[in-house]
Amino acid sequence: MSRAPASSSESVGNAAAASRQAFAAWVDETQDGRVFAQVFIRGRESGYELRHKDDVDAGDLELYEDPRSAREISRLTEAGEHRPLKSAPNLRRGWILRVPDARALAVAMNYLYPAAVVHWYLERGGRLEITSYRENAARQSGIYKRVQRLSDDGVQNAARACCEDDVCLKRTLWDVDDETALRMDRGSGEIPCPEPCSLFFSFARRARLFEREERERDASGLTPSEREDLATLMDAAAAGEVKPAREAEFEEPLNERRLRYRRLTLVPILRDGE
Repeated sequence: MSRAPASSSESVGNAAAASRQAFAAWVDETQDGRVFAQVFIRGRESGYELRHKDDVDAGDLELYEDPRSAREISRLTEAGEHRPLKSAPNLRRGWILRVPDARALAVAMNYLYPAAVVHWYLERGGRLEITSYRENAARQSGIYKRVQRLSDDGVQNAARACCEDDVCLKRTLWDVDDETALRMDRGSGEIPCPEPCSLFFSFARRARLFEREERERDASGLTPSEREDLATLMDAAAAGEVKPAREAEFEEPLNERRLRYRRLTLVPILRDGE
């Protein structure tokens, strides 16, 4: 859902071209290379070299020389699972990509981190448009229309569950609305996040379902889904098989973002009960 808006004096096409040159110049400013999210980039005598930041000194890496190979590099995690969120900190290691020029560098980076270079460039120039959760939620329709009714606390907890550096390397710039700031660690990376993404809205929809269960709390103080999540977690822990669900499977009790949300909302209830 992120986009790269243009100012009145700069078209989207011009912004893309300018960002391409600015990004290459930023990399060229130092011989030590640059880290952009999980990618280490440095200039060569002819072009640029990219690799995972944890492979800076590694040898025996798989060599790619087509910038479009970045699409395949970014597709799966180390464990072979699909990566629905390219800014998640689960980019696989073991590769090196060499590209001939600034244009090819931009192509590769756009596959690794879609729209990130343009957003990086526009923010540096003070021209990146930021839109709040409420403004974006108002545009949702169909099954996502319910996210408009997610409470402010629900938005805060969903953002902390979905947008901090443990699960997303973007720097969160948007707020709940113009008067209500997000209370969270917004991150310190190079990639700005100007608005909630589609993955976030998918989780926000689930968070709204959790809120609707509030009236169903039983004598123990738990909602039906909270009981299910606790039972599943206990069964998995007892069997020594606590394997997180896939990244976007928010209906699964062992989904990492769902567990992070429960830590924020359920753990205080359990401790108060003590």
